[in-house]
Amino acid sequence: MIIGIGGRSRSGKTTLAETLVWHERSQNKKAITLHQDDFVNRIEDIPLVRDHIDWEIPASIDFELLRKTVAFLQTQFDVVVVEGFLAFADADLNLMYDRCFFTVISEETFRIRKAADTRWGQEPEWYVTYIWESFLAYGQPPASLTNLMEIDGAKPYPMEEIVDFLRHSGS
Repeated sequence: MIIGIGGRSRSGKTTLAETLVWHERSQNKKAITLHQDDFVNRIEDIPLVRDHIDWEIPASIDFELLRKTVAFLQTQFDVVVVEGFLAFADADLNLMYDRCFFTVISEETFRIRKAADTRWGQEPEWYVTYIWESFLAYGQPPASLTNLMEIDGAKPYPMEEIVDFLRHSGS
């Protein structure tokens, strides 16, 4: 099974991916997570927005390598989870997913969580707004994506519903 998890920045995608992998492992399945951030293009190949590297656009991700990695890992694992802000930005990758989750948070929650995120230092306000707007432009799941469950990233995960969705959703 290949699971795609997309959603707004700071909405709980990585935490959900790790939770799903541990759940699948507890069911004696081999499971692994791929993080979209591990498939960024070379920095010199990514456009700039003002003076910042534009991590927020599909051109920042090597989707071809990500798809090849998913295809290979599918032969080695029972469950492959792909998570990222742009997890639904590549049509060919979307075709690979058996199940999808879309984590949602409000803009206010995003801004609060982003302000607390100091991994890259304090981001200028214009860039935080740009991240939000880029998600609206590139991060939305396409209408054609089937087997999609929306998750409220501001609340505890409804694991019983999630597990039921994984096991019973048609594909």
